[in-house]
Amino acid sequence: WYQRRVRGKFVGFALDDLKCSPGATRLEECSHNSVGHHNCDYSEGMVLKCSEMERGVDLEDMDVQLQKGRGVMSSNGTVLLNGTRSSGLVCADGVTSETAELLCNEAGYDTLVDYQAAKNVNRSSKLSCDTLRYRNISVIVEDLDCPSNSTDLGDCSASHARGDCDADDALWLSCTNDSGQEWELIDLTLAHNVAGHHEEGDLETGEDYGTVLVTIRNTKTGEERTGLTSYTSSSYTTYSMCYMMGYPNRQPHEKRTGDVRDTLNIKVSCGYILENDMNFVLSYLWCPGYYQELSSCFFYVAPDGYNPGLDNAMWLDCI
Repeated sequence: WYQRRVRGKFVGFALDDLKCSPGATRLEECSHNSVGHHNCDYSEGMVLKCSEMERGVDLEDMDVQLQKGRGVMSSNGTVLLNGTRSSGLVCADGVTSETAELLCNEAGYDTLVDYQAAKNVNRSSKLSCDTLRYRNISVIVEDLDCPSNSTDLGDCSASHARGDCDADDALWLSCTNDSGQEWELIDLTLAHNVAGHHEEGDLETGEDYGTVLVTIRNTKTGEERTGLTSYTSSSYTTYSMCYMMGYPNRQPHEKRTGDVRDTLNIKVSCGYILENDMNFVLSYLWCPGYYQELSSCFFYVAPDGYNPGLDNAMWLDCI
């Protein structure tokens, strides 16, 4: 062995080229030169500082990506953390909506749509098992938590994976930059008033005919908006509208409000719309089949200032 007296003690090099694979727990599991054979100088000695406390994962240098299939980047996919020293998956156990939303933001998206464990997601929407094997990707982070005041991933905390969370339990996200995803359709009704009467109490609802009014709610702020929706001739949508309002066996008859005579008093009048500053809240509404519930229908929230013409609002009669 090479020995040298340092501060009254003999110090020598026993091992050189020591290499231990991830997961090794004993020195016998590592490779190295024969004991005592080395080409080391004293200045190349290694100093270790150990602790009984487990150190958390350093998330500062981690980038967030959403990947599916063979590694295609997407707005929905398995969450992959990429760092300079390690890359891998996040365990979904215990992840909150606040944490999931921050991950969406870190991946370049404004809004969280959904988050799940990968095992609950269609295989086409997540990283394939073959890709995980070929790229040797596994779960590297557990207990990921981002407080509500977090602004980036560096504000979050996480533990190194302990081996009890596998690819089936990896975190999957769906994100979007479409602000319409923040809204849900919560009500639909038919309304009318007597022309020339525009007080709020003059609006009548609950009949089987009238201008279609929809109410949407922002899932993040709780804000609600009630207003008009654009005309559609879709039979799926009109039948579903009547069904939602309690008329499942009626034959719907739809019109543009401009095609309904003012003197019939069976629609929301122009005067009422103007005096109460009523606007379009949806630019598009479509239901994928007959007799659908509100939650099944697809819609676009009308942008500020959207107005295809008040005569093009939807009017319906569930005959």
